[in-house]
Amino acid sequence: MIQTVFSTFDKKTWLLSLLLSGLLWSNWVNAAPYERVITLSPHLTEMVYSAGAGSKLVGAIAYSNYPASAKTLPIVGTYNALNLEKIIQLKPDLILAWQSSNQSKVLERLQQLGFKVELFEPRKLSDIPRDIKRIGTLLNTSQIADALANRLMSTLTTVKRQYQELTKIRFFYQIWDDPMMTVNGQVFISQAIETCGAENIFAQQKILAPEVDTESVLKRNPDVILLGGETAVQKTWYQNWLKWPQINAVKNKQIYLINTNHFQRPTARLIHHLPDLCQRIHNARQKH
Repeated sequence: MIQTVFSTFDKKTWLLSLLLSGLLWSNWVNAAPYERVITLSPHLTEMVYSAGAGSKLVGAIAYSNYPASAKTLPIVGTYNALNLEKIIQLKPDLILAWQSSNQSKVLERLQQLGFKVELFEPRKLSDIPRDIKRIGTLLNTSQIADALANRLMSTLTTVKRQYQELTKIRFFYQIWDDPMMTVNGQVFISQAIETCGAENIFAQQKILAPEVDTESVLKRNPDVILLGGETAVQKTWYQNWLKWPQINAVKNKQIYLINTNHFQRPTARLIHHLPDLCQRIHNARQKH
């Protein structure tokens, strides 16, 4: 009888230990870092590299061109035409997507097929280091990602402290010429320039990239003009603005060509180059 009791006890203990070890194994597997990652936005591709996990990328969206190694990744479509078949073929265990830019129905379909989809929605500059840290956590590269995120936050803090209390000047940021287009205050490049102590003359426009005309720019009379767009057209835009010397920015020679690769994506490079951008804004302030 005693032997039977102990045998029963041992059996229960053994079964319990198996159950617990199974649960622990399951948790360990679920916590294992992802190894096959696809990014559905160029800025997310760049962020994965910044977080120290570029080797885990197996596919990316079109225009993922930084760093150079990103150009060799298999392309899984464009932001408005994702290639579902290609994504399935690459067998990712994690997909990173920009919530407001990717096709919601395709993302839902990917989730229905069992793919893990993580959504990102950066809206302000401080979201850049936050998202890099998040990617580091997902891909088990937190040491690299956290260190970079902390440096980026430090840069933001320093820039704000240096420029926020200075006299505000007005800027116009051009992204296209025919029709002429700019950005409102919600776009990252506008937020970056505002961090330098400047005000977007079209900040209150409801559309992210509104069409404007020369007359409306003349009326608002910016102190500095910043030219985005492709390098090939920037010099032409520059010459066009010289026809309007009554604008403060033209009169004081405060027209600058902007490297759009640095400033038109919400990535670490935007914050890295922010001090240089702010120096240009400060030059215009001194001419004001």
